[in-house]
Amino acid sequence: MSGSSERLLIAHSGADLYLDALGHSHPRLDIAVARSPGELADILGGDFRPTMAFSCTTFSFARHLHRPIVESPGLRWLHVGGAGFEHFSGFDAGRILVTNGRGVLAEFQADTIMGAIIALNHDFAAFRKAQADRRFEPRAVRPLAGQKLAIVGAGAIGCALAGRARAHGLHVIAVSRGGGLPPGFDEVRPFAQLGRSLADADIVSLNLPLTDATRGLVGRPLLMAMKEDALLVNTARGAVIDEPALVAVLEEGRFRGVYLDVFESEPLSPDSPLWGMERVFLTPHCSDQVSDWEERHAAFFMDNLARRLAGEPLLNVVSAPPPS
Repeated sequence: MSGSSERLLIAHSGADLYLDALGHSHPRLDIAVARSPGELADILGGDFRPTMAFSCTTFSFARHLHRPIVESPGLRWLHVGGAGFEHFSGFDAGRILVTNGRGVLAEFQADTIMGAIIALNHDFAAFRKAQADRRFEPRAVRPLAGQKLAIVGAGAIGCALAGRARAHGLHVIAVSRGGGLPPGFDEVRPFAQLGRSLADADIVSLNLPLTDATRGLVGRPLLMAMKEDALLVNTARGAVIDEPALVAVLEEGRFRGVYLDVFESEPLSPDSPLWGMERVFLTPHCSDQVSDWEERHAAFFMDNLARRLAGEPLLNVVSAPPPS
């Protein structure tokens, strides 16, 4: 029995990692846990009417399977355990306040991106192939210092990456819709100058959310605007890039190297030509998955939960109903 009018739904296959701590902190809170799509359907189809929800997607409980959460009529607050929430598009913004985990894993994702930039720039793949062939072939590499890095999207990840890049001597350009120079950058350019900024850059990192405006944003015109020997990194959302257009320009011989952690359709089809391209390095949408990533997102959610129950402002509000 609960002494609170709030009812919390947790949709997360890894919920057992923190349920004891949550129950200890909020012993009078009604909590229902869905560790799978089937359990989520059972909860939402029963008598439990959540007013709050924590959605944390995993490989076994993918993001599109969380969509029914926002269709629950009594829901007033949704916290998304991650930065992206496009899988909840079309939710009732007049009723549901949405917060997310933006920045929780930014430092780790920036480490991955910087590592990928170094690996591509130094062509570690070629050395690895030479090792497999038992060929002892030294080669010189282009220094990172002095190269220009355009970071498209100067949020938490972009800022964390900027600091790491400057430590390697890169000139770091922010392409951002916001005003002012973000921390860690050498210069900022408005989004209206995206094409020019990509053309100037030796390295491009995409770190922007997927919205109607950014879906397919990086198509053939922008890909062709980049330097022929540029490096391209996408750890944002796969659909930000027109994937067939990227495959086409790669087949035409453009780009020194490309790192992709995200794809238009996931998991990436075994038939995708990207798998076999020598200048492309792929990872399975895990660029920010430090070993305790689930606990970190849960801890951030629990902080916001405590704030809500205390009537305090929430962190990372991405969509709020209009004042009544």
